[in-house]
Amino acid sequence: MAYDNILLDINEGVARLTLNRPDSLNSINKHIGEELVEALTQLRNDEAVRVIVLTGAGRAFSSGGDIKGMLKSASQSSADLVTQLIGTLNGVTTMLGEMPKPVVAAINGPCAGIAFNFALACDIRVAAKSSTFTQAFINIGLIPDGGGTYLLPRVVGWSRATEMILTGRIIQTDEALQVGIVHQVVEDAEFASTVEGLARRLAKAPTGAMGYAKQLLKASYTNTLEAQLQLELETQMKLGGSHDFLEGIAAFVEKRKPNFTGK
Repeated sequence: MAYDNILLDINEGVARLTLNRPDSLNSINKHIGEELVEALTQLRNDEAVRVIVLTGAGRAFSSGGDIKGMLKSASQSSADLVTQLIGTLNGVTTMLGEMPKPVVAAINGPCAGIAFNFALACDIRVAAKSSTFTQAFINIGLIPDGGGTYLLPRVVGWSRATEMILTGRIIQTDEALQVGIVHQVVEDAEFASTVEGLARRLAKAPTGAMGYAKQLLKASYTNTLEAQLQLELETQMKLGGSHDFLEGIAAFVEKRKPNFTGK
């Protein structure tokens, strides 16, 4: 399917989803949000897709919300318009977080505002060395949306999240790596090949087990230990009859690499 604001390429189990408004540093508006929801729905249901990579075209991951677009519509803003916009963008965050397969944020440049929160909703975040991060909402008199007040403190802790949100300052990749915003920082020249290698590795992994692992990790925030142990037991029973478990055991015994199919 062709899109106006994003690019979607699927190759050997890897789906590359690219924010494609480079002239505005991939700024986020309702249209790009709607296309992301549509594409993510397609990828969720496509069993051939084993991993999703979210990145940006040009020199930015995304500059965040489309400020110019907001200015144009400011005179006609209403509770309904705000609700529709934020509802759409919240849908992107939800779909990224609940995707039953791994999602990699390949952060290739500035990552601000709502795009920062989209990245936080992804499972693994790899950044080019020249990338920067900012919870820029406070700079235009807003609070983080798209899950920023939920996701950021769970990643960096309450105190750091509060400071980052209240100041809206720019965070360099050295600090982003130190506090856990990203999992890996790569020199710009090696960024594309590093992301490709990670995506290929995840595409060959047991997709079902990774999807269940994501569900259990999320459930652990509200479960008691006893409830979590029971959920782990029930999940292992499901996976114990899977093709990938049987293949993994066979490969271990035969001392070879497993050929997981994601089923």
